This record gives sequence, structure tokens and C-alpha cells, in this order.
Amino acid sequence: MDRADMDCSGCGKPSMLGLKAIQHAALEGVARDQPVKAIMNRLCLQVERLAPGVICSILSVDPLGKLRVLAAPSLPEDYSAAIDGLLIGPSVGSCGTAAYFGKSVEVTDIATDPLWADFKDLALPIGLRACWSSPIRASDGRVIGAFAFYYRTCRGPSALDRTIVEACINLCAIALEQEERKASIHRLAYFDGLTGVANRAAFEKRGREAVSEAVKNDSSLAIHWIDLDGFKNINDTLGHGAGDAALQIIAKRIADVLRSGEYLARIGGDEFVVLQQAAGKQEEVEALARRLIAAASEPVDFGFGVFTSIGASIGVARAPQDGLALPDLMKKADLALYEAKLAGRRRFCFFDAEIEAHFASRWQLEQDLKLALARQEFELYFQPIVDLAEAKLAGFEALLRWRRPGHGLLSPPLFLDIAERMGLINDIGAWVLKEACTCGASLPHPLRVAVNLSPTQLLKPGFALEVARIVGESKFSPRRLELEITESALFLENSATLACLKDLRRLGISVALDDFGTGFSALSHLRVFPVDRIKIDRSFVQEADKNPETASIIRAITGLARELGVRTTAEGIETEAQLRKLKSLGCDEIQGYLVSRPKPLGAFQNLEELAVGGSRPAKTA
Repeated sequence: MDRADMDCSGCGKPSMLGLKAIQHAALEGVARDQPVKAIMNRLCLQVERLAPGVICSILSVDPLGKLRVLAAPSLPEDYSAAIDGLLIGPSVGSCGTAAYFGKSVEVTDIATDPLWADFKDLALPIGLRACWSSPIRASDGRVIGAFAFYYRTCRGPSALDRTIVEACINLCAIALEQEERKASIHRLAYFDGLTGVANRAAFEKRGREAVSEAVKNDSSLAIHWIDLDGFKNINDTLGHGAGDAALQIIAKRIADVLRSGEYLARIGGDEFVVLQQAAGKQEEVEALARRLIAAASEPVDFGFGVFTSIGASIGVARAPQDGLALPDLMKKADLALYEAKLAGRRRFCFFDAEIEAHFASRWQLEQDLKLALARQEFELYFQPIVDLAEAKLAGFEALLRWRRPGHGLLSPPLFLDIAERMGLINDIGAWVLKEACTCGASLPHPLRVAVNLSPTQLLKPGFALEVARIVGESKFSPRRLELEITESALFLENSATLACLKDLRRLGISVALDDFGTGFSALSHLRVFPVDRIKIDRSFVQEADKNPETASIIRAITGLARELGVRTTAEGIETEAQLRKLKSLGCDEIQGYLVSRPKPLGAFQNLEELAVGGSRPAKTA
């Protein structure tokens, strides 16, 4: 722009044409969404041409109250670098003080003014003798920057300077506010609102760039997929506010242990991911995984004496070993995470081909399990229970089997936990109960049938009524039905569970405590809710004739049971020696391969031969 366009030939006032040119350029830059630094640099240069002897600079104030140099094209870079990041305050040069008080600050002699006492050694060596700074305010009144004129002589602003600044301050405010809005939109788009760390979109953008760079440089990277262990318990017991606080604390702890080249994001819920660039050695990847687990496992203090340790499980996928596409790497890290949780939690697991094959196999199992009931693939096998005192058959335990096409006959440990997690257990349990009662109705009186229950079934509203309906439809006496529950179900002492069990007993149905000794073994729960039978777990039974301590435990259990009027059944008896020992220890009944393996009910043709332990042992079926 020609000098004639910028002033009016010595009149001391800028031409309207010159100011309009500055305004037009700045507003056009804002409208075209040009970088704010480019807009501010151009404005400074135009102002300096319009006002001879002026050195112009524009600074912003960040959310922490620190000065950030946006434009100072005529100042040395070292000087700008020295003031960038200064915290505004009541005596921080002209700009820091103007921003702090929200008022213009005129310093006509930097060498002697106390506002510059700590900074004059930066300004004087480069010939700066005076500085006038004006605050830049947002539309809501906040100070968001400072507009400064430096002079090489000791003087204050001229009328010309004041006119220019008055015209330019608003332009700066418009540009800075637009930059704030852009930054806010960017935060919403790329940062997690709760924890402040990057979100999934930001991670995917950064991850794609990192994978591309790894391919280009023939380098490695790792993705650590983090899931917090037991986080749901915090929400359920302490509330979602506590859960949010825990996420914030753990996100900060993880961020604090990260090093250069390690990038944290929250994927959603209680899942985080860390991108580790330059992960050449497995030892480096393992070291980071351990740091992450340690950071997440520190107890969280919720106040009022409440501390909770959460912990984390981590799945790791690496490039190029596991792939060179980010979605594929994320999927494989997630699969490895699942494997880490299955292995016991609070550990990390690297992805490998076996994990992928296992996941594919599990997925197919889940699909088949969804259709198993409709395809009538479930069967019941029955294992006899023998009364030792009378040496005769007392009844059967109904055991579920799944004849899965192409896989043969599967026992419950291979699929029942999965069915529980899939929400299928109530439907499967109802089928088992109905089939067991129907089969039981064909047995001679008074033989009973025992059926295992899941804790989930006990929590189902109206479960006792459902049992009553099934028993009635099958014409099976409720006094010949026994429902087996695990110690974990009784340990909860859940009011709904206990109410359901009481309703079942009022129907005449007996309740057995299964696998006694393997769970919580809290005998006090027998006082809260007395059961009709205790089934001693096979792990105790099979040591009874070899381990005196185990025998003593069983003797104590049977003695307590007699005091409470509760009968005992020993599970898993396989040898004559075990039979003799359990009989001597006071067990009322036995069940195991010594009597018979589980079989379809129709395979038991002579029920009399199933008795053992009386005057003559029977042959093993």
C-alpha cells in the first residue's frame, strides 16, 4: 500500500482509507477462516506502516492467565519467546499489567518504571524505551488479550496512535473470539468432556497418522487398550458422581506416567487407550503396560474414609506385527483385553493368532447357544444319590448337557457362564426345571430330584410362582423337588433372594447348599437362612481318606449339620475307601462315580442295584 494511502500528508491523522484497508484485511481474514496469527501479523505490519516509529505486538491471554505472543513481526524472536508464557499480574510490564487490571497502561520510560523492573533487561538492549498496552476484551467483557505499541524513545502515545488502537482493538477482539470458538469446537470434537483427555475421534486421527508414519519410517508402535476392573461396582454402590470422580482421578494418574511419544485418550465408559509410538522393543511395551496398571490400581480416596482400589486390565496390539490398519489394531487390542480379563484381571495380554481363533470360536459358540433351546439340543442326565443309613437310592441330581452339533455332548462348565452373561440363563433354567419335574414324576415315590439354580434365577421377579406352576403342570410333588444353590447366592444375603427361597420352602420344596467349602464358607449364613441339606464339595471328599485335616473339616461340617437338623451329601465319591471314610465321618448321603456316572434317566433300568454302603456294595454302574 502506498504511503499516500496511509496518511494525509503531515496532518498527523491516518487517512480513513488507510484504516479501512486495515479493517477490510482483518475482517476478510476472519471471514475466510485464516489462521489468527496470520491475520494479526498482517495487521501489525499495516499499523506500523500507518504509524511511523511504532513497533506493534498483539498477545492473547490463555485460560491459565498466561500471555501468548500472537504477532510481533518487528520484534526479535528471542524477546517474544521470553515473554511468551508469562503469567499476567499487577507488575508484569505493560501488557501483563494491562491484561490483569483490564485497563490501558502507559509506560513512558521502561528503564525507570517499576512495572518493568523484572523485564527491562529484555527490552532496553534491543532499543525499546517505552510501551503502551491496551486490553482486548471479548463481547462478554473478559480480557482475552493485549494490544501493544513499543517506542524507541521515551514517550507516550500520540493522537494518531490512539486513533489507530481504537480502530484495531475491536478487530483483534473479533479475531480472538473466533479463535476461541474454533478452539471450543475443537475441544468438543476431540476431547472428552469429563476427563479432559483426548476422545475416540482424536485418538483415531492421531492413530492413523502414527500408523502412516510407522509404515513410512519402518518403525513400530503399540496400542494399549485399558479397561478398569470393577468400575461398575463404584457406580452401583457409591453413585455415578463417585464414578465420574474416579474416572477423572485415574485419567490424570495415567497421564502423569506417560512419556514422550505416548498419547492417552478415553474411548468411552471406563475404557481408555494409550498410543505408544517408537515401541521397538517388547520390554518397552511391557514396561508401559505395567506403569499403566500401577497408576490405575492406586486406591481412590472418595473422602469420608472411603477408599476403593479399582485396577485395570490391558490388551496390547502392535504394528507392524499385528497389522498396519488402525481399525484392525484397535480390534485386536480389544480382543487381547478380553483375554486379559479372562486370565484374572489386573494384567496385560499381547494379541496373538490364538486369541483371535479363541474369540472366533467363542463367537460361534454364542451364536449356537442362542439357538440351542429352539433346536431342542439340551438334554438332562441324572446322577443317583444314595442314602447311606438305609443303603438305598434316595433320588437323582438332574444335570444339564448340550448336544452341540459337530461338538458332541458338552457339560455346563463349557457353556453355562457364557449363557449367564448372554442373559439366556433364565430360559435355559426354566427348561431344565420343567424337564426335571416331568422326568421326576415318572420315578417311584419318594425318590426326589435335585435341580441346580443360578443366582440370577432367584433374583427373577415371580420365580417362586413360576416354580409352583411348573411343579403343578408336571404333577410332581413339590416335596420331592430339591433346588440346589451355591454359597455365593446365599452369601449375598440379598433380601429378594432370601424372600424367594422362603417362598419356595413354604411350597414344600427343599433347598440344598451346593459345593460347600469352595466358596465363602460363611457358616453364619446358615443362621440367617437355614437350608435343608449341605452338599460337601468333591475337592474335600477326594482327600478325606488321605488328609487328616480334610477329614477333620468334614467331621466338623457333619457335626454342625446334625446340630442344625440339616442332612449332608458327599459329592464326587469314586472309591470304596472314600465311601468308608465319608460314612465314618457321619455323612448321610453320597453321590459320585462309585454309584454311577450321570446318564439319561431311561438308562437306569434297575434302581435297586444303585444302592451302595449297606450290607453289600453294589457294582459301579
